[in-house]
Amino acid sequence: MSIRHLYRTKAVAALALLLLGDLLLFQCEVGLFTGLYGLAVVGAVAFVHPRLLRDRAATVALGLAGLSALSLIEERQSLPFLLFFTCLTVAVALPRSAGFDDALRWAGRVGLLGLVAVAVPFRDSYHLLAAFERRPIRGLGRRLATLALPLFGGLVFLALFADANPLIERVLAGLDPGRWLHFLTGDRVAFWILLSIPLGLWLRPFGLRRRRKTRPAGEWPGITVASVGASLTVFNLVFAIENGLDLFFLWSGADLPEGVTLADYAHRGAYPLIVTALLAGGFVLVALRPGTATADVPRLRRLVVLWIGQNLLLVASSARRTLAYVDAYGMSEWRFAALVWMALVALGLGLVCWRLLTGRSGRWLINANALAAGLALGTCLLVVDPATVTAEWNLSRALAAGASGPSVDWCYLGRLGPAALVPAIRFEQATEDPELKDAAARLRQDLMIDLEEAQTGATGGWTFRGARRLAAARALLGQD
Repeated sequence: MSIRHLYRTKAVAALALLLLGDLLLFQCEVGLFTGLYGLAVVGAVAFVHPRLLRDRAATVALGLAGLSALSLIEERQSLPFLLFFTCLTVAVALPRSAGFDDALRWAGRVGLLGLVAVAVPFRDSYHLLAAFERRPIRGLGRRLATLALPLFGGLVFLALFADANPLIERVLAGLDPGRWLHFLTGDRVAFWILLSIPLGLWLRPFGLRRRRKTRPAGEWPGITVASVGASLTVFNLVFAIENGLDLFFLWSGADLPEGVTLADYAHRGAYPLIVTALLAGGFVLVALRPGTATADVPRLRRLVVLWIGQNLLLVASSARRTLAYVDAYGMSEWRFAALVWMALVALGLGLVCWRLLTGRSGRWLINANALAAGLALGTCLLVVDPATVTAEWNLSRALAAGASGPSVDWCYLGRLGPAALVPAIRFEQATEDPELKDAAARLRQDLMIDLEEAQTGATGGWTFRGARRLAAARALLGQD
């Protein structure tokens, strides 16, 4: 049987078993239907693997799996499930091994195959695209392999943008897919995914022998000049929608549609947009590696430069959203770290583009990003203290806003520890509000006691930064 027909037969069998499983098992109790489904799985496995019936040990294991399925009809117990899975897994794995040696080793093999079964869909996607490229069915397979990447990638980016942008979410919600996909609930999709894992293991088991390589090293199925060009075109169009909305509403301050506030628009999506930018960088690294056919096409290079430019604008919009969130709810160490992370992502995207245009090696890209990350971490550890920046920003903003401004989160400032001591003293001395002055004084007293105890050295908590903080605090309080 040719590989094309083999894939087709197993794909049809898997789809049929999924539909039958939905009919017999979804939201049904264990019993008659479970046993009947188990027998159907055994029959389908025997049909797609005819050599199982020519192997005596595999035939015995297949028969034991059938008996386990029948026992589910006899009595609802957990043990038959384990026996069914074990026997059927052994049956499909035996012809791909050197034979049955001992039960202990095969118990370990069954457990290992059960763990790696999650990777079956990814492996099959790889081989399916490769088979389409090698044996196109009147060009249909090659077209499907070319369209798979841009369609799937475009849907992923569109879903991320819908999560980050309420306007895109509203447009997609207006399409009301529930009218024709009312049965497609989250529980049902999860059931299909869970059911497909063991089915993939039994219908397309992992071999225990080395496979012959079918394509040159470094090349991925489905990643061709045509598919990458189509993907970059689709991605640029999808990103242009998000960036256009950001430029119009977030950056220019234009009036938003009725029902959408600036807070809703600005305070959502900073992190999904960063995930989007990281996925974009990963796509460029995989699809346009130096030395591949796609990396040497000028048209693709121009599309990549345009797309990375759009990603940089996306990162800038994410930073603006985060700053808007900070303006509304205050600074925190995590928000400060997010802004630093966004800067590193933007730099990484620029380095990816520079590597593509100059033909730099992957080692250069890794080292450049590692150096940038090391400099950022070193700066935060030795030069700029995020906790101090957070405390100074929140108290300075509260001081400038006065009584009409946001309330100060004194509990959070207390959790920042000695980093908030000097900012609290400055705030206490500058504010004219008696309640705020008292609150700042209480915080200052608590932090001062903690810092002085730590700096005595009795507990081993003395630090250079703590000494500088204590000296600055005493200077402000006139205790020198």
